[in-house]
Amino acid sequence: MPTHDIRAACSTREGLPDVTKAYLRSLLALLLLLTLGCVTPVTPEQIASADYGTVPVSSTYQHAIKHFMQPMLFEPFTARFRFVGEPQKGYAYLSGRRNPPVFGYLVHVGINAKNLMGNYVGEEPYRFFIKNDTLYPLSKSDKAEVVQ
Repeated sequence: MPTHDIRAACSTREGLPDVTKAYLRSLLALLLLLTLGCVTPVTPEQIASADYGTVPVSSTYQHAIKHFMQPMLFEPFTARFRFVGEPQKGYAYLSGRRNPPVFGYLVHVGINAKNLMGNYVGEEPYRFFIKNDTLYPLSKSDKAEVVQ
């Protein structure tokens, strides 16, 4: 009767059975999906009755965005800002996706700035959210949408 070493058959170099590794990977993927999927949905009623705040004035919000970006740019006074359209009504999840969204105005900006070598690096997209003259920078992962 042939014999099998159970430890050798079940383990890998790291000491965990392949089945356990697959289970842990599946569990991690499920937790990630659940975490990302926890977004408080926005209803048409919320969109219709939302307080979007005051409409941003071009000279004010453009100056505020340029001022906000100065410390992040190597040569801020040579930066080229391209404001894409006017601010649009929308909402953003400013305090986590499990909390209700905040309604206000979304602004899209393309910024081309110089690097340490003095060359322009190419335009990079940025998003900002404005509510009653308060500016919030949005990261690429922040959920924010324009409403119609």
